[in-house]
Amino acid sequence: MDFADLSRPFVIAHRGGSLQVPEHTMEGYRVAVGQGLHVIEQDVSTLADGGLGVMHDGTVDRMTTSSGNVAEHTSVSWKQLDIDASITLGGGWPDGLHPPLFEEVLTEFGNRVLLCAEAKSTDAMGPMIDALERHGVRPASVLLQSFALVDCRLARSRGWDVIWLGCADIAQASAEGIGWIGLRAGHVTAEFCAAAHAAGIAVACFTVNRRHQRDAVIADGVDAIFSDDPAYIAGDASRRASDLFAGQRWLPGMLPGTGRGRFYADDSSWGFGVSDTITSTLMGFLAPPDPEAFTLHLDVRVDRTCGDSGSSCVFVFLSTDDHPYRPSSGSSPGANGYLFLLRGDGELAVHGVVEGVATTLASSTGGTAPQPGSYVHLRITVTGPGLSFTRTDTLTEALTVADATCRPVPVVHLGSACAGVRFKNVVFT
Repeated sequence: MDFADLSRPFVIAHRGGSLQVPEHTMEGYRVAVGQGLHVIEQDVSTLADGGLGVMHDGTVDRMTTSSGNVAEHTSVSWKQLDIDASITLGGGWPDGLHPPLFEEVLTEFGNRVLLCAEAKSTDAMGPMIDALERHGVRPASVLLQSFALVDCRLARSRGWDVIWLGCADIAQASAEGIGWIGLRAGHVTAEFCAAAHAAGIAVACFTVNRRHQRDAVIADGVDAIFSDDPAYIAGDASRRASDLFAGQRWLPGMLPGTGRGRFYADDSSWGFGVSDTITSTLMGFLAPPDPEAFTLHLDVRVDRTCGDSGSSCVFVFLSTDDHPYRPSSGSSPGANGYLFLLRGDGELAVHGVVEGVATTLASSTGGTAPQPGSYVHLRITVTGPGLSFTRTDTLTEALTVADATCRPVPVVHLGSACAGVRFKNVVFT
């Protein structure tokens, strides 16, 4: 397959899909390819001996157990660096991960997968093209990238297509024979895309990780979308009616609203450590069989709280789409749905959320506080005319609400405030 064969807009696995996999690793690239993604991205820098290392940052500090500048490493020392995926992704990934050399990427994926490689250091573009040509990689299967016009000119002079990143000058790009412009998603407009297309230039945008953002840039007319969660954005990820936390791997659409949480191997759960802030994560891979009428079951464990019991809580936000909900901000534009809370003192509450502003619809009093370290079972039922919310391990009556303002509400966010919590056995029926 070549880039010309792809239907547009297509999705580029940014850093290999860094919200699901250890970024810029061969193991991560293999997962992306195994998910059916056609395009994987590399950030390439020149090493001290002329080799080419693949890593986004100019230092190795964030991604490895070492420190120092990328440019100070040789090809040999590069392969001795260790990536500890648990730092960014939690369990599920083995030890012994290493950042790749660009040569390794070309050996395994050249002419097999479409590559989108960015010259990250100022002297990388020429050696990158040399490596591509040395490996016999077809130019039609590669899109090079750079923020620097000099790099784009070099790529074009040697017959390679290139994305001029950060460029908003359509006329100059056209005069230079550059066929792609790459903009931040927030800078893309329908008018810009139309003008670029009229000049024969395609538009890529970065970095899009939520479907409501994807829908907006597609409506504007972009031709390619960079995403850290490419399987979710491509829409090809299997939607599940139950959690897969036991696998200890991030799943498509498992995205931070205010935090990502972590996996717990001792009981196959996922959750948040205690903090004095509100944390929440989208569960984009979860979906009810029928978004108009369903019951959501989940087991919740409160490990520890900070502050008073009334301020600590576990919450489930069911929303109409995947806009992030940030309760502490007071307003989260675009977030609409229902917020279900189990407070540290055992009380239950249901809030309606419109444009991110929550209004209490129902609440209970006199509940039994969850015992630290023990799971309780919550059940949320959504029907056409209303909602119900109950904790099944107590005699507390279900909260019922006759409200259908937000429908359907198939999107799940899990979170906590001032509490360390764990979730498991999250199941739709």
